[in-house]
Amino acid sequence: MNFTKTERQEKFLKLFNDVEKSGLTVKEYFKSQHAPIGIAQYFRLKKNYAKQGVDGLEDQRHAGNAREMTAEQIELIHGTLSYNRHLTSQSLQQELYNQWKIELTRCRIDQFRQQFKLTRIKSKTKKQEILQFAGIEIFSALAQHVGILEHWNTTIQKRLQKVMEAQPQKIKRDGDHIWARNRNGTFSVRYNRLSKVRHTKFASITDKVKNKDFSRLSLSQITVDVLNRKNLAVTLLPLVTNNGATRNINTPLGNALQYGCGYNYKNATIDKYLRELKYLQVSEDLIDCNARFWHQFWKRYDPQDHKVACYYIDGNVKPLWSSKRCRKGKVTMPGRVMGCLEQVIIHDGPGRPMYLRTFSGNADLRKNALRTMDELDALLNEEQPPRTKKSRCSRVLIIDGAGNAVETLRAFSASEYYYITILDTNQIQSRKFKHLQIPQRYQHGPGASLTDCRIELIDSKEPKYIYESRAIHVKWDNGKECCLVTSIPETIFDASEVVKAYFDRWPYCEKQYAMMKASTCFYQVVGYGKKLVPDEKMLEKIKNLQIDLRQLQTELAVPLSQITVEEKKLQALFEKERRLKERSKINKDGQREQSQRNQKNLKSCQRDIGRIQRKITTIEEPFKKQFNVLRKQSKELRAHSRQT
Repeated sequence: MNFTKTERQEKFLKLFNDVEKSGLTVKEYFKSQHAPIGIAQYFRLKKNYAKQGVDGLEDQRHAGNAREMTAEQIELIHGTLSYNRHLTSQSLQQELYNQWKIELTRCRIDQFRQQFKLTRIKSKTKKQEILQFAGIEIFSALAQHVGILEHWNTTIQKRLQKVMEAQPQKIKRDGDHIWARNRNGTFSVRYNRLSKVRHTKFASITDKVKNKDFSRLSLSQITVDVLNRKNLAVTLLPLVTNNGATRNINTPLGNALQYGCGYNYKNATIDKYLRELKYLQVSEDLIDCNARFWHQFWKRYDPQDHKVACYYIDGNVKPLWSSKRCRKGKVTMPGRVMGCLEQVIIHDGPGRPMYLRTFSGNADLRKNALRTMDELDALLNEEQPPRTKKSRCSRVLIIDGAGNAVETLRAFSASEYYYITILDTNQIQSRKFKHLQIPQRYQHGPGASLTDCRIELIDSKEPKYIYESRAIHVKWDNGKECCLVTSIPETIFDASEVVKAYFDRWPYCEKQYAMMKASTCFYQVVGYGKKLVPDEKMLEKIKNLQIDLRQLQTELAVPLSQITVEEKKLQALFEKERRLKERSKINKDGQREQSQRNQKNLKSCQRDIGRIQRKITTIEEPFKKQFNVLRKQSKELRAHSRQT
């Protein structure tokens, strides 16, 4: 029997009133009296009535699952269940509502599954094996893919065969002395007392290999697969040790070799393998092998005929801790003069290392850089016709400030290579520049003003020799300045291209090492972003410097005013000197060629400049200490201002 909305509400209100007036509990009332609803529905309606009033007694079945569904909706549900049998009921519930606005509970969806006999089919779970060092396999696969390991194996085997053939037959192969080993085969304490051991223990490798029996090396007995695996382990050393030292293989991170090369090598095995390679003296052959291989490898991906080939030459000084006498030099890392070795590394244009040589002490770039380039050039052209002097590709050597000595620049100018280097800050003087062109903006990077000109440098070993070359005076917008010296003519590289070619050495060469170190040494990577905050200490320091400078300028007001007058005279004389130098010419012998009149005027101008400079020195002499402090603090203020 259907009731209207009002009748339904009145009927339930009457029931609530009867239950309260009966004096019985709800459970006793429903047992003794005939009620239109059950006890559960009574409590549900009573609760809704307490919260919502009369509206809570309204029939809500028309808004729930009790309503009838159309045939079209049932067909949609049937199709959805058929093509999505792997989905859960909750996922199907969301899918039906998102696609067709059909609201169903999960229980109703399960009923439809049973009705249509479309029970859920669970998808097969994918088994995933979790490895501790899975990422290292990428490097192993890459090394196998490019084929560098095969070339190393061939090089080592050829060197071993060559050494074995050249080994004199008179070397005894009787093995160790009977006292040299214990019963289990290990070396005994008496081994170090043998005369042949005591005399050659600290000798150089060159002396040791003379009486070395190479047939007893493990290298002469291992198979190609084992040799390939050991070479791969050596390649992965920077990853599994963070610094390349073999002693760190025995740490937990060293267990990654098990996944990288297929065998969990330890320190003793790899150290012995490297020592045997040292006895073979195969380092030069491996360096040449790397140069040939990578040159041919990258050539396939860069078939263009470049107009200019850039080679970046850089030196890396390493300390040599030894009680023996050895060549000494300045080592940056410990900050001291000590025994050292310097590696001269050559990169190509994109920054790929190609060749290296190690020298005792500091390397003389004037001799060693050109000789190393000639060796590399001969190595890369072994299977090609010899390079003619009229090469289509100009080669440029790019060196940092270590190669700005006039003696080095003279050697580069006499070779077939162009060069680019940078002067030190104290070498940049306006008197050295001439033939100044109109400044132009830098086209390939941050804002800078470039002035193309000529520069005259004096050889410190030959004071009468004048070296003239092209120079690019760079004034950055942040206040810094630098000067690049090059022998490249303007027809090949303009000023912007010269500056770009030099400063590309940082992102292409040095920065790669920094990035690789940061990626392999995870424990050193900290921080999750950058935020610009004011440096209160630096601002306070700048403020104090400004106060001190103002005080010094007040104390030195009289001498500073006198020096300002003399410096104005100097500027006019510098301009006159520059014009006179532009009328002269520097010959191949480093001498200035000019007319007698021009020579007389130039010497007179230089005498006037020297006279004024001596006068300025005389003015500063009574206040020498104050002027030194003034220059020092002015320099610090400029440096701190750029940092902020």
